[in-house]
Amino acid sequence: MEKKTILVVDNEETIRETILKILEREGYKVLTAADGQVALQIIRERKVNLIISDICMPRMDGNRLLKMAKSILPAVEIILMTGHGQVDMGLEALKEGAYDFIHKPFTKLTLNKTVKQALEKQALAQEMLILKEKVRELIAEIMDLVRDPAMPQLEYSRTLGANSSH
Repeated sequence: MEKKTILVVDNEETIRETILKILEREGYKVLTAADGQVALQIIRERKVNLIISDICMPRMDGNRLLKMAKSILPAVEIILMTGHGQVDMGLEALKEGAYDFIHKPFTKLTLNKTVKQALEKQALAQEMLILKEKVRELIAEIMDLVRDPAMPQLEYSRTLGANSSH
């Protein structure tokens, strides 16, 4: 199975490095960015499954990054990190399409659980798209069979029951 790629965006290097180590131990491929501008450059060049970003950063906040990242990679899941007093920004992010927000400081368990759930949601959404496409293909095949003039058409006679005494 292919390793999932997670992009960690935070202007504080110690936070980026801590999250990087935690997630690499869990078997993820982890990229880091110090701000939203760098993060956007990375997602334009690399396949990223999940973004974990701080909300309050210079140059571009997490909510703006969320909107721009979703326009580039609609299937990407985004978890925003909020500090004390930023709950309103976290709620706004949920309305804009973030998977979740977690409060700083958070535990390793909270981080791992939220990441796992976000990636599971993404996998289910991808599976749903594949299944919908298979259903469309099957319906198209059935419609082709129904329309095929070489296939004998079943006919139903309304008079069959009335004239069955012949």
